[in-house]
Amino acid sequence: MIRSVSIVGCGTIGKEIATHIADGTAPVNLSVVYDHHPDRVTTVCDQFKHGEHPRKADTVAEVFETDLVIEAADKDVVDDVAVGALESGSSCMLMSVGALADTELRSNIFRAAERSTGNLYLPSGSIAGLDSIKTAALTGELENVSLQTTKPLGVLKGAPYIEESGIDLNAITEPTVVFEGTADEAAPLFPSNINVAMTLSLAGVGPEETTVRIVADPTGKNNVHEITAEGGMGRIETSVRNVPSPNDQKTSYLAAISAIEKLRGLNATIDVGT
Repeated sequence: MIRSVSIVGCGTIGKEIATHIADGTAPVNLSVVYDHHPDRVTTVCDQFKHGEHPRKADTVAEVFETDLVIEAADKDVVDDVAVGALESGSSCMLMSVGALADTELRSNIFRAAERSTGNLYLPSGSIAGLDSIKTAALTGELENVSLQTTKPLGVLKGAPYIEESGIDLNAITEPTVVFEGTADEAAPLFPSNINVAMTLSLAGVGPEETTVRIVADPTGKNNVHEITAEGGMGRIETSVRNVPSPNDQKTSYLAAISAIEKLRGLNATIDVGT
């Protein structure tokens, strides 16, 4: 049973997770928090009642003292946080799943998970249907998995691929495909936008076989994820129109909530679905 939790990264997702721990939605104790920005840590801690404030860590190593470490920072810390937590015997929940597009990094973390007494958790994020995808993959008959992600122009600004390709987002006047490739190609090119591609690929046919299409929509107000999977088991289609987080338009509100539900499930006496 997971009792004590720590959070690395007190930005949009980390703060949202902390909020739901503070109000009792997630039945765990937030013991330690860490972030390079002290003001963010203070904001998170202030959500808790007096005497229940989590401890502010001075180093990342301090978070490894808890049952579960939640990484909610960015892909640059995934290696240190995940491997460090797992080697310390703690479980680890990764929110920056796109970092696993790096084959060597993925192998390091998966090996650490196999040796650890803790577990590695990858929440579903802002997509639906992963339970069906995992079930279909188990049959060995899952053949094709694709993801089309449609995003407002502002959400795509600053993405490495957009910058390097010289795409003028302001010149787009209708929904336009700006990228087509595989999940392992998409994740590093859109690090703030496409964690879901890596999560989907790991649940199904793998990063090299999962196809991804990214569409820029000048009139769009939501992040829309459409999944199609086909095989001997039939055809799976899901579509989610996400509301952006009020604090960060690049983050879907559902992404943080999926972590909360995962936390609830870890300690649940009744568990519905796969």
